[in-house]
Amino acid sequence: MWTGFFSKSGTGIAEERHQNRRACTDVPLLAERNSKHPDRPYGFAKYRQSGLDIYAWHGMYFFPRFPFIDIDCIRWVCAGLKAFKHYIRENGLPDLIHAHCMNYAGILAFKISQKYGIPYVVTEHSSTITRGLIRPHQWQPMEKAAAHAAARLAVSRHFAHVLQHKYGCEWQYLPNILGGIFNRPFEQREKNNKPHFVFCTVSHLRRLKGHDVLLTAFARALAQCPQLRLNIGGSGQEEQRLKQQAADLGITHAVTFLGALQPEAVLDLMRNSDAFVLASRTETFGVVYIEALSQGLPVIATRCGGAESIVSDGNGYLVPVDDDDALADALIKMYEHHSDFEPARLRENCLNEFGENAVIGRLIGIFRQAIAEYGKKIPVKYSGLTKIRTRRRSRRQYK
Repeated sequence: MWTGFFSKSGTGIAEERHQNRRACTDVPLLAERNSKHPDRPYGFAKYRQSGLDIYAWHGMYFFPRFPFIDIDCIRWVCAGLKAFKHYIRENGLPDLIHAHCMNYAGILAFKISQKYGIPYVVTEHSSTITRGLIRPHQWQPMEKAAAHAAARLAVSRHFAHVLQHKYGCEWQYLPNILGGIFNRPFEQREKNNKPHFVFCTVSHLRRLKGHDVLLTAFARALAQCPQLRLNIGGSGQEEQRLKQQAADLGITHAVTFLGALQPEAVLDLMRNSDAFVLASRTETFGVVYIEALSQGLPVIATRCGGAESIVSDGNGYLVPVDDDDALADALIKMYEHHSDFEPARLRENCLNEFGENAVIGRLIGIFRQAIAEYGKKIPVKYSGLTKIRTRRRSRRQYK
């Protein structure tokens, strides 16, 4: 049994955990779910989702938020500890905990480590740090959890540098893993006879993703290259405003809003496009970039933090954040020089760096090193836990 797993939220994190499961003996998920409705479930629950065991603790919001006390963190950690007790009753202690996001999962991993003597590794995905959304009183438990982690991983090189400066300790770069369906083999479709050159973009429609800048830039590029088209996948609070912006710019004939898309639909969209573009204002990584590259699409991205670890001269173009002129020039350049990018090579390079085998192999090496080093300095007070560690796992059948 190699690892426990903790996550506050995020479908991208859940997808990565699903990939990690293929390489680890046991990868359970602990989750805490709160509700304001008294008729909702309360207490421990265990269920299976996508073939994965989930140990959850359902709680209630009894108290309002306080400006100087993080009640949410206290409640989340307490719930996680309760769920973890149920886990070890059935499985014994894991050899290692892998926490995704320091706040609150890293703090929970630290508490469990202190109580049970288990090493933990933290992978940080959250942009709350780069966006300045962490409140002053939240830093102390986060810094303590970071200091005691066996390894600290960041999903981009730029993000690792930011975290190292914030925490004052070393962070390693380890990218996110390319999702399962994007690893499927495919034959590149012939696109030379298409009447239009199609850009696609996929994300939540919110200000951070920079769709307002993209529409302005696309309008300028379209004026010079009428063959251009833009398909926008995703939904969100900015949707109606963006549709109105497209109408005001007079480009509705060339821009299509597709709404929220399931992964299969995203895959189909990319396979029927010529290039990918996203004008994000901030990203810690940007999974959608590697998804596009895996389908042989060159990428236009902004220097927003995460993209710099993915996009280079060999697979696309980088432009400054909020620079619609530079973005318009990049759209035109991509249209005129698209033949410079070989789809098969884009896909091969993407899989070599971000595919399951590449990333999981490195992650397992980090896990092994963390377990080995922790074993050399495990305190005496934890020696009595041997019986729990060697306890036979309870095997239940799930329908």
